Amino acid sequence: MKIENKTYFRNQGSRNQGFRNQGFWNRRWLWFVLLLAMGIVLSYLQPITLAEGGEVTFLSMLAIVLIGYFYGGWTGILGALLFAVIKYFLDYHLTLNVAELTDYIFGYGLLGVGGFFGNRQGRHQSRNAQESGSVEKNGFVEEGSSTLLRCYLLAVTLRYIESVWNCLQYYYKPWESLWENIWDESIVYCAGYVGAEVLITVVILLIPQVRDALEYLKFVATHDYVEDLDTF
Repeated sequence: MKIENKTYFRNQGSRNQGFRNQGFWNRRWLWFVLLLAMGIVLSYLQPITLAEGGEVTFLSMLAIVLIGYFYGGWTGILGALLFAVIKYFLDYHLTLNVAELTDYIFGYGLLGVGGFFGNRQGRHQSRNAQESGSVEKNGFVEEGSSTLLRCYLLAVTLRYIESVWNCLQYYYKPWESLWENIWDESIVYCAGYVGAEVLITVVILLIPQVRDALEYLKFVATHDYVEDLDTF
């Protein structure tokens, strides 16, 4: 996140005080639960639902990707798998639907993979910044505004590939041609709901204030509270 001057953190004064009093700073379990719960709630805000299944939700995949972006790939995969299990239970209760269970476990589970890329990118950039002497005076190392976007795009691309595979594996229509099954019923159909949500999310992530807010939350979630953030 690019911080132009020290007033960014100074302007967070009242917010910082609230986070400290409520124990929000560097509480992995708390942010893990909050992001997981947010992902589940947002997954039921569905502005578009396709006739044969597949929903466009409002930023639910981003909430799950953020777990990995905050805490790394393995924690991200754990969060994504918990999201998949909870979602499946809420959607299908005790009914066994192999196709949907596979789609949930593998499809949603892959959303955590982006955390490996996000953390590696962040460490690489932080090391380069320190070696070049470009560390901010307030102690906040600029990680680059594109890191979260790349992390998200990697995760949702894997989610999309799994969705296409799932359609071919479990919903193949023998009365249609191979090309129709691959293109119309899989590639295009999955792009209809996965791609639409990705487009909405990317547009939102391109807003600098949104990226700054998410980077600030990551800072809070991964650092101990410091009384005066200007004096790092």
